[in-house]
Amino acid sequence: MKLKLEVWRDFIDILSEFGYMMNEKDNNIENQRIVWEIIVNIKANMKEEIEQTIRMNLNLCYVLEENDQMKEINTELFKFNFLLDQNIYRLDNEVYKGLNSFHKLIISTYGNVEMFIENLKLVNENLSFIRNRKDQSLINKYNYFKNISLPLRGCEDLRIGLITLLKKINELKLIITNPKVFNDFNNDIDIFIRRYQKTYKEEHNKYHQKLKDFYQQLYNLPEYNALERLSDIKVINVAYNLKPIKRYIETFFPEQCNKKNLDELLDKHVKCSCRFNIGEKLTIPSLNKIKPMLRKGIVEYIEKIQNDRFRSLFDNYLSYKEDSSINKFLEFKTDKINGNLKYIDNNLILEINEALSNTYPLKISIDELAPHLTGTYPIKQLDLLGKDIEKHLMELINSKIQGMEKFNYDDIIINLVYQQE
Repeated sequence: MKLKLEVWRDFIDILSEFGYMMNEKDNNIENQRIVWEIIVNIKANMKEEIEQTIRMNLNLCYVLEENDQMKEINTELFKFNFLLDQNIYRLDNEVYKGLNSFHKLIISTYGNVEMFIENLKLVNENLSFIRNRKDQSLINKYNYFKNISLPLRGCEDLRIGLITLLKKINELKLIITNPKVFNDFNNDIDIFIRRYQKTYKEEHNKYHQKLKDFYQQLYNLPEYNALERLSDIKVINVAYNLKPIKRYIETFFPEQCNKKNLDELLDKHVKCSCRFNIGEKLTIPSLNKIKPMLRKGIVEYIEKIQNDRFRSLFDNYLSYKEDSSINKFLEFKTDKINGNLKYIDNNLILEINEALSNTYPLKISIDELAPHLTGTYPIKQLDLLGKDIEKHLMELINSKIQGMEKFNYDDIIINLVYQQE
C-alpha cells in the first residue's frame, strides 16, 4: 500500500537530513521497506549517542558554571530522545503501519515536519560538537582564562577582554549548535590568551631582570665578597655569617626565576612556576641597609681570629712563612675595615685554614649546656658558677670525643652556638 503523497514527501525531506536521497517516484512497497529499515537503524545508532551527548552537555554546563543553561541546551536532545524511546522501531512491524506511526509521532511531538527538521539540525550540530570533543577544548580554555589573575589597577584592555569572554559563555547553546559562532568564540579566546601571555612575559621578565640586577649589585659588594670568603674558614663560626643575611634577603625577595621555557610553560599554565602575577611590584631596599649587616659579620670574624686562643697557632705558622698575608690581617682594626676588604681574598682564607689545620672544631649548643646551669650562687662567689660551667663543659667535650682517636685538648676549638644545625 502506498503512503499518501504528502507523507512520502515528508519522508523524502527527513531522509535527506540523514544523507539519503529519495524522490516521489520511489513511493512503492519495496522502497517503503528500505525507508523503514533506515529509520530503525537510525534509532539503533543514535540512541546511545544522544544520551551520551546529554550527559556531556550537563558536564559542560557544570564545569563552565552555567547550570541555568542545562535545560535550554538539552531541549532538542530531550525531544529527539523521547521520539527514539517509543516502542515502534521493529523490523518485523508492518512497514506501512510503522511509517505512519513514526510520521504521526513526529507531528504530535513537533507540530509539523519542518519543526522536526529544524530540531534535527540542532541535534546533529550538538552531536558533532561532542563527537569532535569541542566541549573538552572549551573546558580547557575556560579553565585557563578563568585562572588568570589581573591587578585591580592597570591592564584595562585585558580585563575588558576577559569579562567579554565570560559574558559570551552565557550564549552556550549558540556556541554548541552553531559552528561559526563556536569558531569565532574560539578564535576570540586564542587572541585573548596570546595577548595575556605577551603581557605576562613582558612583566615577568622585567620583574626578574630587576631582581637579577639587585642580586648582581649585592654580589659585587666588597663587603659581601669578603664575608663570603671568611665563611669558608673551617674552624670558626660566627653568629652573623651569610646565613642570617641571606634569610633576611629571602624574606623580602622571591627566589630568582631562571625558567628557559616560559613560552611552553604558559601554554599550559597561566603563571610561571615562580608564581609571579601581572602587576606585581618589586621594591628594592637600599644596599646601604644590608652593608651594616655584612660588616658586622666581617668584624665578628676579625675579632675571633685575632683572639688570643688562636695566637699560638698563627705564630707557629708565621715562623716558617713570614711573608704571609695573615700578618696584615692580624693587624686589622675592626673600626677601619674599608681599606682592608681588598686583602680578604681566597689566598688569605687558604692560609688561615692551613694555619688552623691542626685544630679540632667542636660545636656545642647552648641547649646542651643549659640543663646544667641551675643552682644558687652567692654574688661574691661567681667563680663557683664558672667552675661548674667548666666542669659540665668538659663532660660534654669528653662525651663528644669518646671513641675517637686521642686529641690534644689544646687543639680543640669550641664553637658555642644557640642550637645544633
